[in-house]
Amino acid sequence: MEKAQDFAGAERIYQEAAMKFPNQPEILKRLGIVYQTELKLQESIDTFQKVLQGAPQYPEVNFYLGVSYFGLNNPEKAIQSFDKELEADPKYRRARFYEAQAYRSLGRYADALREYEILLDQNPQDQRALFELIRFLRGRTIAAINQLGNVDPNSDFMLVLKGEGYAEEQNYSEAIADYQEALKKNPSFPGIHFALGEIYYNKADYKDSEQELRLALQEDPNHLKANYYLADILLKSDRMQEAIPHLTLVVSSDPGYLQANLLLAKCYTQQGKLDEAVTLLEKAAAQSPNDKNVHYQLAQLYQKLKEPEKAQAQLQAFEAIYAQERADKAKRDEELRKRAEESKE
Repeated sequence: MEKAQDFAGAERIYQEAAMKFPNQPEILKRLGIVYQTELKLQESIDTFQKVLQGAPQYPEVNFYLGVSYFGLNNPEKAIQSFDKELEADPKYRRARFYEAQAYRSLGRYADALREYEILLDQNPQDQRALFELIRFLRGRTIAAINQLGNVDPNSDFMLVLKGEGYAEEQNYSEAIADYQEALKKNPSFPGIHFALGEIYYNKADYKDSEQELRLALQEDPNHLKANYYLADILLKSDRMQEAIPHLTLVVSSDPGYLQANLLLAKCYTQQGKLDEAVTLLEKAAAQSPNDKNVHYQLAQLYQKLKEPEKAQAQLQAFEAIYAQERADKAKRDEELRKRAEESKE
């Protein structure tokens, strides 16, 4: 009857069964769930509590009891019930999801965040947990921004946040204006010179970018992106000797920084340090085997080193990756074409 959604009929059957078999907790549990489905929440609470009097850890009953309390806008008691369910089964995910919701309703955001993090520790691929965590963090971020704006809508903090938003939208002129205004209010605000340098770099305004990146490196000489961007700008203006120390710093700090490895290998190649270039690119190929540029650059190096077999192997790897990328693009284009045709029908 429950499957047919005849809940009134199911309620009568479970009530009769409970009278005949008063010591069967599963019957009372099912009756409580039916009450809950019918939104008879107080009746469901009374029924679940009867089960727990005889079996305090009967499977799922504390969870359903917590759901009923939550439905009656009593999140404190709901959390107590969810905690009891999780004591018996720490991996009961539904109880943890609902407990996070109860914490959020109480404004206990740190506790809610802890529950989402436990869910993702248990299963990093849980899409629902990821979705709920993103919604939670987005909501808290918006609330914090609004609260900061209420304190002082024209503060340097608000200007930087606005600038970051404009930069993400590639509205660079507005971002630059906000960052520059923030610097007027607080010349020592950390990170603004790098933010400006990155914007100018993306705009191919390399003169202004270099100026801001050098200021950023005065704040933090080990800033990886600032060093990489500055090195790239220096190479574009044929200042290789100046670029190499910046690239060396990046690669030594982060051996997996692919673009820095590629640029540094090009520098070594131009200097005739072919073995050093090969060593860099072989490590890069091991870490990023599906990057066609690494294989192409290695193929060229092996040709210069008179190792045709290795050069051919790298060239074949390059061609295979390139062909796969073209096939993937053709597939995506075909899917987009089909969707466009379906939307017209």
